[in-house]
Amino acid sequence: MSPPAQPGGTATPAGIELVSGSDQAALSRMVSDALTRLVGDADRSLAVTELGEQDYLSVDGSLALSPVIDAAQTPPMLSDYRVVVARQLGAFPASELGPLVDYLAEPLETTRLLLVWEKGATQSQNRPLPAALTGAVEAAGGVCHRAEVGRGKAGRAWLTEQLAGARVGLDRAATDLLAEHLGENRTRVWAILDTLEGAYGSGATLGAGDVAPFLGARGTVPPWELTDAIGSGDIGGSLACLQRLCGPEAMHPMQIIAILRNHVDRMLHLEGSGARDEAAAAEVLRAAGLLRKGGSTFPARGALEASRRLGPERVRRAVALLAAADLDLRGRTALEPEVTLEVLVARLSQMHRR
Repeated sequence: MSPPAQPGGTATPAGIELVSGSDQAALSRMVSDALTRLVGDADRSLAVTELGEQDYLSVDGSLALSPVIDAAQTPPMLSDYRVVVARQLGAFPASELGPLVDYLAEPLETTRLLLVWEKGATQSQNRPLPAALTGAVEAAGGVCHRAEVGRGKAGRAWLTEQLAGARVGLDRAATDLLAEHLGENRTRVWAILDTLEGAYGSGATLGAGDVAPFLGARGTVPPWELTDAIGSGDIGGSLACLQRLCGPEAMHPMQIIAILRNHVDRMLHLEGSGARDEAAAAEVLRAAGLLRKGGSTFPARGALEASRRLGPERVRRAVALLAAADLDLRGRTALEPEVTLEVLVARLSQMHRR
């Protein structure tokens, strides 16, 4: 049995892959890619056995891993190997994964195994991925993939990694254009790369002019780009960020007002608090529940600088503008939500310019 290939051409000697992560688009893509690698040249209809939460249900309604273990230990029929896909494994508590960990200690050579750690249909949140499972997969010679796109620098690094593995090449200008255009919607890169390959052929090297017609709608931006633009008094930049947050893959207007409320609340709590530096400001905001404990203190610095720049009178004015916009979004006026937000963002930005 020839081992399936990993991304980048590295082999997976044991034919075992584990996919986990919170980004659903990335997880779906990684599962699809892993299944393609594991199936190889086999007839998918003959080689693949896919299991999910419904298959794990026992007669008494409890969940059991025995269907996964039974399928993995069954020799292949009409093919050289069997590919077993076990989805929705997040339905199991870590304490019930013993049979799977035991199987991974002595996996059947004719079975290729794809484990997908995702929540079950009845779960609101997925369970944390147990270290025992990842350790067992790696000890068996398998690989673990994380479906996490990341944000900021981590997101740009993830995008660079996807472009490095693409079958078309993008020059620096095309890469920068694509990164700026996608914003936070980085998982769209796969569809764009597939389209570019279809249009120009595998191995083509493309510039910004080649890529631009295939980009589609602009993606969203991280919320801090909006508040940073407001804090710097950049009216045009603030409105551009707002437009992207209200784009095709938009936030709800009340989500955007919540971002702005948090921005103003931080300034309000720091006004008159006596905080003189970033660390002290972070303590004030954490005590108020406006900054995550153990997280970066960088937002506290921005809020402290903005509070000092505005002063008490304009901070109170910002609170009043926010409250009025909140009422307008709830139906006090007939204005479109986007117009209400544009007026609010422009006014908040203007206040920071004085």
